Amino acid sequence: MNTILLATDGSMYSEHATEMAKTYLKAWPEARLVVLYVTAKDHYAYDFIPDVVDEAEKEITERIKTTTEEQFAGFQNNVHFLHKSGHPSKTICDVAKDQDVDLIILGSHGRGIIDRALLGSVAHGVLQRAERPVLVVKK
Repeated sequence: MNTILLATDGSMYSEHATEMAKTYLKAWPEARLVVLYVTAKDHYAYDFIPDVVDEAEKEITERIKTTTEEQFAGFQNNVHFLHKSGHPSKTICDVAKDQDVDLIILGSHGRGIIDRALLGSVAHGVLQRAERPVLVVKK
């Protein structure tokens, strides 16, 4: 295992996925972990209040980055935070391919309303699109 991609949105399910990523880093201490947060600007609120959405996303991104640094304090040389904008499931798969990851880890549900109702639109999209192995963490 050389490179692992942890896709996170700061939700409870992402926290479970983070714990699983730690388990993998302990098993493969030389592995590189890419922690990815994707800002989705294709939702309706962005059309009406873009400045508010941008500010909220900036705060969320900083919180996730800070939390990631704290959660992976023992692995700081192996962990890299990456923030992208775009369609979440497509962006996750694109980054996985670009970074040549061996495994994608993500939570089964996210912060969105639709994500709470179904398996999780992002998780489902990643499972459908990914060219790499995917571990969906539910707990």
